Amino acid sequence: MKLEFEGQQTGDATKDAILADNERAVSTVWQAVATGDLKKSGMGFYYTDTALRAVYDYAKLNNTNKTSWAGTLRYFDRRVTVFDKATAALTYCVDESNANVKDLKTDKVNVVETSPDSYVYYNTGVKKDKEGVWHIWQLHEDRGSKRCQP
Repeated sequence: MKLEFEGQQTGDATKDAILADNERAVSTVWQAVATGDLKKSGMGFYYTDTALRAVYDYAKLNNTNKTSWAGTLRYFDRRVTVFDKATAALTYCVDESNANVKDLKTDKVNVVETSPDSYVYYNTGVKKDKEGVWHIWQLHEDRGSKRCQP
C-alpha cells in the first residue's frame, strides 16, 4: 500500500495543519484495513460522528471479507475552506487506478480494470479540538466523479 498526497503545503498555517491531519486520518483507515485491527488504527482519534461510523464500517467490511488492496492511491486537488478558528471543509480527489484488490486469504492480488469509478471525490467537514487536532466529522464520497477524472 502506498499513499501519495499532492498539495501538502499552501503557505497558510491553518490550511497546512488541516491537510497534514487529513493525511494522518486517511492513513489510519488503511492501517485498519491492512492489519485487521480497528482499535489500534487511530480511526477513533481522527474521525468523529458520522464520519467515524462510515470509515469504521468500511474497514470492518474489508476485515470480514479478508480483503485489502495493493498498489498506489493518489490524493490530489486538495482544497481547504476555513470557516472560523475551529471549523473548515476539505475536498479532494483520489485516483485509485493504480490500486488493486488483495485477497488476504490467498495473498493474491486481483487486478481491477480502471474505470470512471476509479476516481473518487470527497467532501469532508473538519473541526479542531482543544489540542489543535483537526478531526473529520462529516464525510461524503462521490465515486466516479467527473471532477476527478483525467
